[in-house]
This record gives sequence, structure tokens and C-alpha cells, in this order.
Amino acid sequence: MKNIWFTMYVLPKHNDKYIRLGNYRTLLEILMIPAIQNKINRNKKAQKIMFCLIPEMDEDLIDSFRSNYFNKERLNGGIINFNATSKGINWNSYTDQERKDFLIEKWKVLFANLSDDYFVVDKSEIIDSLEKLRKEDWKQTSLLFKKRLKYNREAYSVVMDISVERAKLALVRDSDEKCFVLKEYEEVWRIMTDANFKNFKLDGDILSFENKTFFLEPEVFDLRELIK
Repeated sequence: MKNIWFTMYVLPKHNDKYIRLGNYRTLLEILMIPAIQNKINRNKKAQKIMFCLIPEMDEDLIDSFRSNYFNKERLNGGIINFNATSKGINWNSYTDQERKDFLIEKWKVLFANLSDDYFVVDKSEIIDSLEKLRKEDWKQTSLLFKKRLKYNREAYSVVMDISVERAKLALVRDSDEKCFVLKEYEEVWRIMTDANFKNFKLDGDILSFENKTFFLEPEVFDLRELIK
């Protein structure tokens, strides 16, 4: 079954007020799938659950949100969208924990104001899951392929290591767990397109990754320069 997309956005004209928001957004999209997804009623056909941060608004548009989604059997485009205020906050001066607190609070408001029929558990379990996320380190290391890369009689796992600071595409050697970074992405959101790989190929010392996005060229690395 296709994953629900948990996301957030701001209008492009406000991007300079939310430095690295895209990094937090991308990581939360990943973390919320195991934490929240199975608690959502799939019969509602929600494909994307999101909120928009609007600094011009004085308060969250809770009443209109409730009226848009209360007792609705069908969602327009499969989207649940909540317009949330960010008036008076200074995201760029916030600490990492303050940023996490702010985003978790907005998600809590969204879920608290969805009617009970959107969930297969008591709504309090959603809130508890969000509170756990608030306290965790927002990091994720994922194995990109089940098969191992075999190079010079050694086996390597291909991983993506993600934090709110950057993402790293890397090889981890099975024998000693040494990590060899292939590429870093400071704009973490780019991994959703630029590093959405479907397979890899090794030709001598040249490792290439084929992207699922058809118009992107393969990522190519010379392992002689990287593994010494």
C-alpha cells in the first residue's frame, strides 16, 4: 500500500524566513510514516496530509479546517490541508529543539481537529506518537538496496544517512563498518528527487546509480578515489 505523504510548505516568497525548513520537512516525512501512518483510516483515501505556514495570519484556521473535513467521505484530490499561522515566530533564530517543538505543535493541532473517523485508534495515540518524535533525535539511516556492492573482495551496504543538517550517500563496509561518503546533500529535500535511485551498477572501479527520475543522469563515482 502506498505511503501517506506527511508534509508542510510555505509560499516561495517566504523561503528566506525559514532556512532549512525543507530539511526538517523531508526528515519528518520519513519519520512520520512509521510513527503515524498505520493509525490513519485508509478508507478515507488520504494521500497527502499537510499544513501551510502563513505568517500573515493571526491564528490557525481551525474552524474552516474542521468544516472542510468533518464527516467527509471523499477528499478533494486525497489531500488534507491545514492553514497554520507562523506570525510572530523567528524560525531562523530558533534552536533545533525550538524548531522541532514548533512543527510538532502544528501537527498536533492538525490531528486534534480531524474528526475521529479519520483514525483507526484513539486520537490520543496520534498525539502520543508526536510527543515521542518531539523528544527523539531527528536522524535516519536507511539501506537503499537489499543487495550488497562487491568491490575488491569486500562487501558494502549502500546507505543514506539523513539529519536536519545534511544527507550523506555512503558505502558502509561489512567487515569493519567503515563508512565511505560518496556525496553530501546540504539541501536534504533534494534526496527525494536527485537521489531517488532504483539500482546501481559496478563497471570495474566505476560505480553508477540510476535515478528513478527519468530526466536525471546517473550519479557516477570512481571507487579508486574513494576507497583506499
